[in-house]
Parts: sequence; structure tokens; C-alpha cells
Amino acid sequence: YERHTFRYNDAVSGLRMMLWGLFKKVVIADRLALLTDPVFNHPHDYPALTLVIATIFFTYQIYCDFSGYSDIAIGSARVMGFKLMRNFNRPYAAESISEFWSRWHISLSTWFRDYLYIPLGGNRVAVPRWFFNLFFVFLVSGFWHGANWTFLIWGMLHGTYLIVAIVKDKAKEKYMGAKPDKNKPVSVVDVGITFALAAVAWVFFRANTVTDACYIIGRLPYAISDVWHIVRAHDISFLKIWKIQQFDSVLKLAGTFALIAFLEASQYIQEHYKFLSQLAVRPFYYRWAIYYTLIFIILFFGVFENRQFIYFQF
Repeated sequence: YERHTFRYNDAVSGLRMMLWGLFKKVVIADRLALLTDPVFNHPHDYPALTLVIATIFFTYQIYCDFSGYSDIAIGSARVMGFKLMRNFNRPYAAESISEFWSRWHISLSTWFRDYLYIPLGGNRVAVPRWFFNLFFVFLVSGFWHGANWTFLIWGMLHGTYLIVAIVKDKAKEKYMGAKPDKNKPVSVVDVGITFALAAVAWVFFRANTVTDACYIIGRLPYAISDVWHIVRAHDISFLKIWKIQQFDSVLKLAGTFALIAFLEASQYIQEHYKFLSQLAVRPFYYRWAIYYTLIFIILFFGVFENRQFIYFQF
């Protein structure tokens, strides 16, 4: 019922967001899929080090895939004058699982909070019921993704993570008198632990069967021996046993990790220095140099095979 008129600034902002979303989707997510798909489809054929790298890569693949097309959707809506809510906010910079879920798929997370968690009583109930509410919401979230044990276990894992974190914080507060400090500096250790927990849960989300997921997770610790073999023998050709043409050299592997580092650095700069807001007031040649650079990277380094978005199946 609202009247929407064309606004130049909204159109520019929307197109910029669409360009960034396309970069995340075809340059990062689909490139990562070149490794994650064969490894997760046949996990028994690969060494532990490959399983670790594939797990890390899928963690970023699903993020870039989903947040990429969310940016495209939000940006295209903004071009037409509609303001939609932000759907992702650097989830892998979270210091806890609860913070992770305040940053990941925000639209769905808030929907579950408003229409399931709060009607169940939220945290304004007895502690056992509170824990049940949390666990049940994430169980339903897993079931929402599909009637498959892998999705259900993924949801139950996140529910368990939250309950364990609450118990730990309450015990810490009771016996050590330590209360959460919102003003404390970011803990790299906490971010790393949260990332690892999310990555392990993503294994169940991506694996074809529960058996495959358990095998992958069980093999992850053995990656240390693979690394030791490479260091001791000075034999980087060990990586070729991946049998994956797109990642048959250390240079290609390093380039993929560089893309992930570029993604994180870009998001950090935008969050802390408001790069896009500053870009809008820069001279046109400065802005367009960045736009054309991104377009060039998308055209020459993007993966344009016939792929679907991961979340189209849900």
C-alpha cells in the first residue's frame, strides 16, 4: 500500500550489494564446492587433512552461498524501493553459539524466536523448561530443513551447544563470581571455539548420511599426522592424493584460502570503518575502479557451471 518512487542512492546501494553477493556466490562459494562436493560425497577416499580442509571450506561455502544470494535479493529489492532486513552479520566472528545465531540467517532466527520460542515461554520459565524450549526450537529448525537424521542431529547439536554454554556460564558465575562483560575485547580463542563447534555441526548438515558424518568427524583429529608427514618428508606432493584436479597444487589451495581471508578482511573493514558509506562520497573513478575490479574477478575467476543454491532445497 506504500508508494515507492525511484531513488538514485537506493538503486546504487542495491546494485552494489548485488555485485558483492554475486562475488561471494560464484567466486567463493562455487569454487569451494569444487572440493567439498567430491570429498563429502566420498569421504572414505580422502585422508584426514583433506577432510579437515573440506570441512572448513564447506563452512564458508554455505555462508557465501546463502549470504550471497541474500545480498542479491536484498539488493534487488532495494533497487525497487523496498528495504528488507539484514540477513547475515559476520556470523563467524561470533564469540558464542548464541551470538552466532543472532548473526546467522537473522530473518529465520527471529521468526523462530517470535513465533515458537517466546510462545513456549522463552527463558521466563523454570530452568528445565527453558532448556527444553531451546532444544525443541533447534530440533524444529533441523526438521524444517528436511526430514533427515543429518538435519535433525545438526539442530540438536546447536540446541545442546546453547544449553551447555548456559550451564557453564551459570556455574562460572556461581563459583567464580564472573559475570559476562559485554565491553571486554574480542577473544580470539572464543571465536575459534565457536567456529569449530559450528563447523562440526555443518558436517552433519552437508554429509549424505549420519554414518558419513561420524566417519568425517572421527577422522578429523588424524589430520595432525598428515601435517607431520608433510613437514617431516618435505613432500608437498602429498597433497596430490586428493585426486581433485581443481586443487592439485599448493598454489591453488593457497589461492582459495586467500579468497576466504579477503572475505573476512572486507567484512571487518566494512563493519569497523563503514567502507561502503565512505565509498559513496569518493570520486567516481575511485568507485568505478573497485566496481570493475570486482566484475573482472567475477568474470575471470567465477565458477559458472550449472549449480543450484544450497538453500533452494529447503
